[in-house]
Amino acid sequence: MRRPATTGVAAYAALVVACTLAVATGLVPRWSGAVHLVALPPLDVAADARWLLARATSWPLAVGGAAALLAVRITALALLLDAERPRWRLAAIFYAVVWLPAVLAAQLDFIAHAALYSRLFGGALFVLAALFVLSAATPWVPLGRGTTPGGQDTGRVATTGDPVAWRLGVAWRAAVRAGLRAPVLAAYVAALLVLGALAEATRPVGIVVAVPVSGALTLATVARLRAPVPQRPLAGLAGVTALGLALWGTTVVTRDAPWTASTSERDGSAVIMSGINSASGEGAIFTLQPAFVGYTCEQFTYYSYAGPGDSQPQGVAVCPLDHGAPYVPDHTQRPFDEQVALLEAQAADLEPPIVVFAHSQAAWVAWQAAAEERLDGLAALVLLGPFPSSPLTWPPPGENGPGLVGGELFRQLVPLADLVDFDFLVDAPLSRELLATPDAASAVFAQPLPDGVEALAVTASSDLAVMPDGWRIDGALDVCPLREAHPYLPITPHFHRAADRFLDGEVLRDPPAEGEGQRGCPPWADLYHLASQPFGAPPVDR
Repeated sequence: MRRPATTGVAAYAALVVACTLAVATGLVPRWSGAVHLVALPPLDVAADARWLLARATSWPLAVGGAAALLAVRITALALLLDAERPRWRLAAIFYAVVWLPAVLAAQLDFIAHAALYSRLFGGALFVLAALFVLSAATPWVPLGRGTTPGGQDTGRVATTGDPVAWRLGVAWRAAVRAGLRAPVLAAYVAALLVLGALAEATRPVGIVVAVPVSGALTLATVARLRAPVPQRPLAGLAGVTALGLALWGTTVVTRDAPWTASTSERDGSAVIMSGINSASGEGAIFTLQPAFVGYTCEQFTYYSYAGPGDSQPQGVAVCPLDHGAPYVPDHTQRPFDEQVALLEAQAADLEPPIVVFAHSQAAWVAWQAAAEERLDGLAALVLLGPFPSSPLTWPPPGENGPGLVGGELFRQLVPLADLVDFDFLVDAPLSRELLATPDAASAVFAQPLPDGVEALAVTASSDLAVMPDGWRIDGALDVCPLREAHPYLPITPHFHRAADRFLDGEVLRDPPAEGEGQRGCPPWADLYHLASQPFGAPPVDR
């Protein structure tokens, strides 16, 4: 086994100590992603990018910081490859190749947390995972018998630190023949996930402690990667791939449940509020079946972001849309106070008791209206996919401030949002008020509800990754997160059952609403939340 020379290890140890001190003193954000700052390349440069996109306050600072960090990364890798003859060229080429995909993953992550759009977090994680799998082993894998530039056998095993590997293609082909060292990398990723989750669970002290542990884990993995390749390496790759697909299937596949009609016949009215990027008759909550929650169509009122009116396009709505003004996606991003006032106007003449079903951003609108006691006869709020906080910020166009680079790139990438059917205006009034303003969303839920008004909060498991402060909302009954994507929460039978029982006044004990309120949930939700946070951008309060 060829280990990095003592000088290379010492140089890397100095980098680990510097990162630890920077995190401890607050020079670097104290977020669990700091464990990736000393992780195996290319995870290190991806963490740099997430940090700079979310925190750089000007373009000169961002460009200068990126250049300085890249120089540090190249130096550390070159010395680790061979401290006696640092492999500057190989290290520089390696980082030049992985830098752009790493920044792309970081930018997708920034948008996911800024817009609270968890699908893009999945995209960011996919890009980062693919980059890591394809490149992480490349600088380290032995190539076989070494040769001199003249073609003579050197009599020893060549590694990517040798001149023959200065061309990255040679090194990468060697890594492929070695099965991309999949078992070694899989063990490393598993250990890093555990370390990141522990750091998140014990922050802020645990984060400072976890940084040097992450550095030691990186050095141990480098030593394993530089060891001779075992026999049948492609079999190891196949085994790791099969295991990865099985784990992926268990985490993303949703669970079916039977549809059951409610046994209750409720009095009063129900207001149905769709979320951002919806339109009249277009949105999953328009398919909410009144019979499954104890109502009839005559009791349903669909909220319009355009205000009161006589009719809207029917679309996929289950009940007649013979009320409200037609609205389009842009209406959903109008000023927050206007949306609250429109809810008050449209609920003014409804028969009490009133229950509001609010999906996504509508949860903020409904809670604000309830907290200000603007809904006469309100009995309950049923919140689908609420977000307790807005973790990032970005300045208005032409101004400097934290999130400048991530926000500006977000604006430039908005036209591509149509590819994923997401219509988002980066600087719309609602975006600036609630998403780009730190703690604005959490301030909404910090307001107490009036006496006698209860709230149910139903979270999608896919949203946990973009909730650095967790999914629980004080003052609401938080059922366990449902294994469902955010857009489809209103059409899952699990939600209908939980809402029906909540409105019946029952204590929710059966899966997926296990236990009472914030207690009794199975551990997977907390584990996924903790493990996903190191892959996100540093929140504004860290």
